[in-house]
Amino acid sequence: MGFLLAKILWLLTAAAACGGLFTWWWFRRRYEDVTLEYTRSRAEWEAWRAEFAEHLSARPAVDLEPLQRQLTALEEALRAIEIPDLAPMEKRMMALEHALFPVETRIDQLESAVRALRVPPAQTVDLAPVLERLDALNSQRGNRPPRNVAVRAGSRNLLTHAGHGKPDDLTQIRGVPKVLERTLHKVGVFYFWQIAEWSPEDVKHVDSQLADFSGRIERDDWVRQASELATAPTAAPRPERPVEH
Repeated sequence: MGFLLAKILWLLTAAAACGGLFTWWWFRRRYEDVTLEYTRSRAEWEAWRAEFAEHLSARPAVDLEPLQRQLTALEEALRAIEIPDLAPMEKRMMALEHALFPVETRIDQLESAVRALRVPPAQTVDLAPVLERLDALNSQRGNRPPRNVAVRAGSRNLLTHAGHGKPDDLTQIRGVPKVLERTLHKVGVFYFWQIAEWSPEDVKHVDSQLADFSGRIERDDWVRQASELATAPTAAPRPERPVEH
């Protein structure tokens, strides 16, 4: 038993010795590597520092004297500024605040009085008689005979004036600006149904009177556009009663 313990102790001592030798060898090797790396880095740093110092010494010196003089002048100008005494203004503001206090109180009282007002509920007004009267007037207006409208000489449906109600908005036709609409009124064209009824001869007759706008009727296909627009609810209908010549 004692021999076994001695053998174990001897083995532990040998292992500790081997571990110590390996540690010494590894530390010495790493220490040399670290020392060499430090030496190399130190040399590079010294070389870069020397080069940087050389660049700095090669640069021309900057004259800061003008800037210093400007700063001095600015400092003297700031010191020369006189700050006014604001005490009288503060007293004036306090007096004004005290003077406005009664006004604010009065405004608060008026606001409270307005909030206390009670608006009576709205009363229902019977508008039936008024509506009946308006319907009667509209009926009388609708039954009013239209003004006599004459067809201009040399044309088939060019009118002397818009005698069948409000003229249609001819600018809805593509290629008809406002200025051309006024020209068409002078020629005698007021409604979509007129343009929709044009024959090739009518187109040539109206086109000859449009001066600067000649050729637009066929190019923009007014007849087809007017035929579609004439069916709209807002378009003026063609009169049932024939126009007077």
